[in-house]
Amino acid sequence: MDSRFRLGMIALALAGISATGAVQTPDSAERFARVRLVVTTTAAAAAVTVGDARIASYVSSVLDGPPAVSVSRTGGTLQLSRNVAGRSAEASFDIILADVAPGRSVAWNVTADANTETQIEVYSLGDSNGARLVDRFLTSEDSAQFRTPSRMLASSAVEVTAVMPHLVLAHYYPWYTIETWRDPQMADRPLRLYSTETQSDVDAEAAQAHAAGIDAFVVSWQGLEAGNGFNDKRMRIALEAARASGLRICAYTETVVANPRNSGDISPDPQTMFEWLADLIDRYGQHPAYLRVAGRPVIFTYAASLLSSSNWTDVRARLRATGRDPLLIGDFSRSILLEPFDGEYQYTNVFLSGDALADLYRTESLRVRTYNLLRDGDRRRLWVAPVTPGFNDSLLANRPAHYVVDRSNGSVYDDQWRTAIDTGVDWVIVTSWNEWWENTEIEPSERYGRAYLEHTRVWADAFKASSRTAPRDR
Repeated sequence: MDSRFRLGMIALALAGISATGAVQTPDSAERFARVRLVVTTTAAAAAVTVGDARIASYVSSVLDGPPAVSVSRTGGTLQLSRNVAGRSAEASFDIILADVAPGRSVAWNVTADANTETQIEVYSLGDSNGARLVDRFLTSEDSAQFRTPSRMLASSAVEVTAVMPHLVLAHYYPWYTIETWRDPQMADRPLRLYSTETQSDVDAEAAQAHAAGIDAFVVSWQGLEAGNGFNDKRMRIALEAARASGLRICAYTETVVANPRNSGDISPDPQTMFEWLADLIDRYGQHPAYLRVAGRPVIFTYAASLLSSSNWTDVRARLRATGRDPLLIGDFSRSILLEPFDGEYQYTNVFLSGDALADLYRTESLRVRTYNLLRDGDRRRLWVAPVTPGFNDSLLANRPAHYVVDRSNGSVYDDQWRTAIDTGVDWVIVTSWNEWWENTEIEPSERYGRAYLEHTRVWADAFKASSRTAPRDR
């Protein structure tokens, strides 16, 4: 049997996908309940967790209480804290619940200080009449459990909208010259040495990536001033290579150095980020090879949480005020920046595997894909899951600590792909096409040959098969 065909059959079998490409899209069968929990307590702190259902996503607000009262914003526990014991505080949590089973009930597990009163009101949301009170509980115990029959929440059921088509992207680094490959800190090298300043070399890379099922390179960007302007030159080379091959290009901001000195030794600032985004949109956003969704240029931003949510909200407002509206996808977790962003991803999760990886992706996927259901008319966010073949930065002399994840003959990469697909990813981003110093590259190499391009082709085909017959909403 041909080895490439055998690889395809093995990967498809591992994914639980038939050789005909029949893939179930999780969005097509998922339904969720939208509810509001109002917590009123005289305790210094109170917390609520859910049983026999899952919190997919939520937004919270303080309704009443002393000035210091705060509420949780993300995670699996709804918390009111920093109250003055003995004084009343009130908070609201609008929640999307997953896995609400018909004919059963949802459990509310309440913990608070003993000998204080905590009241829970449960509202069904989504009716034409707005919020409808369906249940109320009161306890003075330090822990208690209450239940609401799921039929009382049925009228608030909502359905997740699928985002189509499924796209496969890959991080691309344009910082290599022929001399780079002499660096002894590299444990592997490309089968064919290349320079990202040579058009024919980048043309060959783009053609290889497109043939392997990659739809777009996500190109590292450090601002127009960095390295005597090499970012602009190499971005234009990548765009021309993409135009020739059918690939697409989008930018990826290196937020760590988003400051006037272009230095990782000082904090990034919102003004520099605004200028970077404006430059990217103005210079490249209308290029025929630039990736756009619904007419909006796509931009990824690394380490987005280095700027606050209010910083990002201000940057987005300034961009829109000048007629610029990118589809902005941020590197963060636990939905902490979903309000100003259009999507979430993490650079890599290769240090997790098995159940830990599945739990993370399932949780992140639910949060991101249901966040828009919390408010009528809100926009659907994108969940973009990273897949990485392995990691090894042990030869880098300037790092105080080193990390190694062995590729295990491709099984790490397969596990990351399978988990991303099984947990309802919208897009997949490969980390990376060519980060050679951290050994996350999938392009052909002396050590691995073309093996990871073959794995990518199989998984990309399986992933995209799930969207071929589904309706598009973008």
